Parts: sequence; C-alpha cells; structure tokens
Amino acid sequence: MLRRALPFAALVALYVAARLWRLTESCLWFDEIFGVHAARHAWGEMWRFVAADLIHPPLFYALLKLWAAAGGESLLWLRLFPVAASVAAVAPLLLLARELRLTDADARLALLLAAANGFLLKYAQEVRMYGLLLLLALTSLWLFARYLNARTISKRTLLALFLVNLLLVYTHYYGWLVVASEAGFLAFKARGRLAPFALTGVALAACFAPWLAACASAAGVGGGLAENIGWVERPGLSQVAQLFALLQEPFYFRRSSAEPAASRAGALAGFILITLPVIFTLVRARAGRPDAAEGRDDTAAEGREEVGDVNLRGGVRVESEPRADAVGFLLFFTLAPLVLAFAASRVLPFSVWGTRHLIVVAGPYLLLAGLALARLRPAWMKAAALVVLACWLALAGAATALRREGVYVWCAWEGLAASLAREEGATATAPVNVYAFEDLVAYHLWFALADEPRFRVAVVRGLPGLRQDPAYFLPRRFDGVSVADAAALDGPRLWLAFRASSLDETRPPLKALAERGYRVGRVHESAARGQRAFLVLVAK
Repeated sequence: MLRRALPFAALVALYVAARLWRLTESCLWFDEIFGVHAARHAWGEMWRFVAADLIHPPLFYALLKLWAAAGGESLLWLRLFPVAASVAAVAPLLLLARELRLTDADARLALLLAAANGFLLKYAQEVRMYGLLLLLALTSLWLFARYLNARTISKRTLLALFLVNLLLVYTHYYGWLVVASEAGFLAFKARGRLAPFALTGVALAACFAPWLAACASAAGVGGGLAENIGWVERPGLSQVAQLFALLQEPFYFRRSSAEPAASRAGALAGFILITLPVIFTLVRARAGRPDAAEGRDDTAAEGREEVGDVNLRGGVRVESEPRADAVGFLLFFTLAPLVLAFAASRVLPFSVWGTRHLIVVAGPYLLLAGLALARLRPAWMKAAALVVLACWLALAGAATALRREGVYVWCAWEGLAASLAREEGATATAPVNVYAFEDLVAYHLWFALADEPRFRVAVVRGLPGLRQDPAYFLPRRFDGVSVADAAALDGPRLWLAFRASSLDETRPPLKALAERGYRVGRVHESAARGQRAFLVLVAK
C-alpha cells in the first residue's frame, strides 16, 4: 500500500507546489477586482449586483465573501481560495479514475499532466470561479460514473449528483453543458437510467429559476449581453486547436492578451507527445482492442492492483468485466461540452465561446491522455515517449522558474494611487478629482483608492483619439466611478490617469487639455512591459 501511495503523494506535492509558486507575484486584475468588489456587498445587494453583470451565477462570489470574512482581503489569502479549490479537484479526478477502473499508471500520468499544466495553473491562481468550476465538474463526472456503473439505480448517488450539479450550474453557466452531456450520454448508452436523471434535471431547472428571474429583471441595466459578450469572436477550428494546445502545454500561461496563448514549440511538443498517443488509443479502441477500450493494460500481471477494483481477490476488489468503457466515457465528456459550446456560439446572436470556460473538459482529457501514454505499444515506444515527456516537463519547469514576468500595466495603478495619496497629503479635506479615459484604468484606480474617500474617480468617454477596450466596462449598479464626457474636464487643477508609450503633450489626452489652457505639472509614471502608466497633474 505504501509503495502505491508514495508516487501519488509526490505528484500531489508537485501539484500543490506548482500552484503556490509565485502566487502573489502579480496584483489583482480587473475581473479579480470585480469578484472582491462583489463579495464586499451585503448578501441581498450582492445577489442583485452580480445578477446585473448577467454572465456569472453567484455561488463563487458568495463563497469568496465567506473566505474573506474568515481571513481578510490580503492578496495571499484571496489567491489561496482558488488554489484550495484546484487542489481539492485532485480527489474527484482520482475517484473518477477509480470508478472507470483505470490503473495506477494511468492515474499517475494524468495527475502528472494536470500538476504541470499551465492552463490549470493559471486558473488555480486567479481569484475567479474556474478552479471551483473544475472541482465541481470533476465531482459531477465521478458521481455520474457511479450512477452509471451501479448494478441498480442508487437514489443516494442520484441525490448527491443533483446537489453537486446544482452547485455546478450556480458556479458557471457552462455547468449546464456538463449536465446536458450527462443526459446525452445516458440517451446513447443507458436509456433505462435516463428518466430518473431527467427528473433531477427538472428539479435543477426549478432551483435555477430564481437566478434567471434576477438576471431578467436586471437585463435592462447597462448595455445588456451585447456589452458583455458582443465582442467575443465566433470560434473556428483554430480556437479548438488552441484549446487542446493549452490542455497539453506544461507550466506556461499568459497573463496578458499581448502574450501568445500558447507557444508554438509547446503546441508541437504536445501534439507529438500527447495528442498522437491519444489518437493511437482511440484507433485501437475503435478496432476492439480490450486493453484500450476497457482501460486495462494487456501486459499487466495477473492480480495487479488497479485504481478501481470491485470484487475481492486477495483483499483487493476486482471485477472480471468492465462496467464502463473508460475510453468512450472520457472521449465523450471531452468532446460533448466542446461541441455544444461551439455549436451554440455559431448559431446564437452572440458567441458564448470561452476557452477558460472549457476547463470542464480538462479532467476527462487529461485522464484520457494518461491512459493513452500508459498504454503505448510497443514497449520501447512507451519508454521513449515517457523519457521525452519527462525531459519536456523538466525543461518547461526550469524555463518558467527562470522567467521574469515584470510588472503588468494594470498593477501600475496601485503604486501610482499610493503616490497620489502621498502627494495630496493625508490631511487634505477638499475633494481631489482624478480622471481616467478607460473603464479598465478607472476601476483599478477606484479599487486602489477605496479607502481614501477624498478622491473622486471619474472616467471620461468620447475624447477624440482615445480607444476603449470593449472587453472591460464598469460594473452595473455601481456608482463609485462617475461617467463623464470631455466637458467635465474643468477646474483649476486636475489629475489625469492614462496609458501611453511616452508623455506627449501633442497627443490625447494631454493635447485636449493643452488646448484649454492647462499645463502639465507633477508627473508620476510607471513602466510596465512596453507600456507606461501616467498620473499627471494639470493646472491652469
């Protein structure tokens, strides 16, 4: 037993360490700030505030509120919440492997790939709902496999599955794709178990109705869904390929949209070392090879322990016949949510495609990849692939450890806000007006100055020569930042916050102020990865 446990313990340690590495290196960014902002509301107002945002159900924000109440709002404590959810996801990952009767080797390789995966690392460190979504999606699939494999319909398992699915859909709308995929699987593979599951689906819809009603009542606030997702590109094959590249690349992940989503070298290595073995396994399963189709190793010695054994043999539970086709199960739950999201994004008025939302397929795909690598034949090919895989992971890990990210531009505003507070003095009583020209900048400044009531942050829209990023907009039902036009830029002295490559009085926004007789006074600036953030005092 100890010999079996030690490799898993080492892999779990790697999994945890990778998620704690540089956890607080970067500050909170726009979407994370929204989560903390939502959690600061009273319970009833938080429900309305999040409903006005339309695109995320409230469970994550409620749990974050409880987490912050328990430990405060330090960056470390906040970031530990998604880490905890991501680490907890290891349990249903291994339980699902057990339920599908995957071997220890299958499960270890899947856990290794998950531990090192950059896509999972990114969303384990962001104060957003995706770590929780991963945890609940895997738990749902594990319970679904139990429901499917039970000799008789288990009401207890079905109830547990319903409760987990309720939490899942209240975490993210993509949770419904998991539920729909489970219903689809039963329709194809086990119609006799579809009716009881469908009843839980009806109950699920009834329990979700209050949230839909709250969103419907808030739909008239702001620009509606067009403002939220109207800018999202409809997916093509390149987006699908990118998703699988992300699911296979170790350690690397981008923090800024200016960086590539995945490296070309990593995508190529992942295709050779992971995608090809998966394809090979699928071909073998299609051809009827039992070791591929049943999730078994055809070279395993008699009596070898497996992750998911079920009848007794020498104290270990085994079963002579598999209850579920592991390859078919994992392939279905890798592809079904993806296909549903792709199709919906092509036919709905707005695209709902989000690579990060498809974290729900990460667990099934990585288990499938672990199974495929463990079942590579001939033996020399398997050995060579595992050696090269280990070298790739080690090199990618070393490159990540040596990589220095630098300061991201959104992190500059926290330091600049502190400089502004010192500049104006703690004893100042007159309001200090700070004007930004992007919702992104204004929201970061407001958050950084939230404890400084004498500062009034406003965002100026429509100034010629300046562009607004449509992906970022101020929260609805929020008046902490006022919205103004260029005419509001008036008064004896103004603070301006903007991004630019250099301080140039012949370009916006300084040009517009210069034309009104303002002159540049004190300047605070911060360099950030090829951009500069400026906080400039102008006066007449």
